Order: sequence, then C-alpha cells, then structure tokens
Amino acid sequence: MPRRLIVFAFILAICATSVADEAKKDLDALQGEWVMVGLEVEGKPVPEEKIQGTTLTIKGDKYIVSVKDKKHEITITLDPTTSPKHIDMAFPNGTDAPNIGKGIYKIEGDKLIVCRVQSTDGARPTQFGTFDNTGLFQVTWQRKGK
Repeated sequence: MPRRLIVFAFILAICATSVADEAKKDLDALQGEWVMVGLEVEGKPVPEEKIQGTTLTIKGDKYIVSVKDKKHEITITLDPTTSPKHIDMAFPNGTDAPNIGKGIYKIEGDKLIVCRVQSTDGARPTQFGTFDNTGLFQVTWQRKGK
C-alpha cells in the first residue's frame, strides 16, 4: 500500500511540474511591451481614439497597464492547461487579500487577447467575445514594434 502512495505522489508531482512549466513558457512568451489595438465592452467596440496610447508591460508576473499618465499594476497567474487558457489577475486591496479577476487568454503570434469579467466577483468567461449585459470585456494587445 505505501508503495502505491509513493507512485501516486510521484505522478502528482510530475503533473504539477508540467503545469508550472507550461505556465512559465506562456509567461516567458508574454514578457515585454504591448500596445492596445482593440477593446470591446459588452458587445460594443471602444472607439480607437479612446484606447490610443494605452500600453501594457509584462515583467515577470507583473501586468502593468499605462493609460495616459496613470499606471495600474497587478499580478497575474496563468493556467495554460485549460481550454480556453485561464488568467487570474490579482488586484491590490489595501491590507486585505487581493481581489481576483478571472479571465481567459490566448496568444496568436504577436497578439495577446484577454477576455475577463469587469468585476472581481463575476464568473470566468468560457469563450472569447463579449455580449450585452454580461459584464465582459475583451482587450487585444499587439506586441510593440510588430
């Protein structure tokens, strides 16, 4: 019996390492600077002039959005083993535990697409795209210089 437990623990360790390796691979691919090229909120595209100049820097697990003169920094966690891939965004909440925004993401060449519920208490989207009265938004980032 203990031998089976050892084998089971070993298999679990291999699976956990595989998930961590896949997450690190995607996180490494996202490092650098990005420019917002599209934003859709509840089925409606946001006009280009409103998103112009919005940038994203991903450094380690930090997701830093710059809008005009303001920077917003959050911590991200990826799970690329799900379909669609999951992204969790931890928003600082003073001294309390961070609020977690649940989303999905995909990497298409030099584009990063993230779909997420606007509030941190909503359910994770199950597909890309936004629709009326869902509280979803989808942002498309283009790697800077591409």
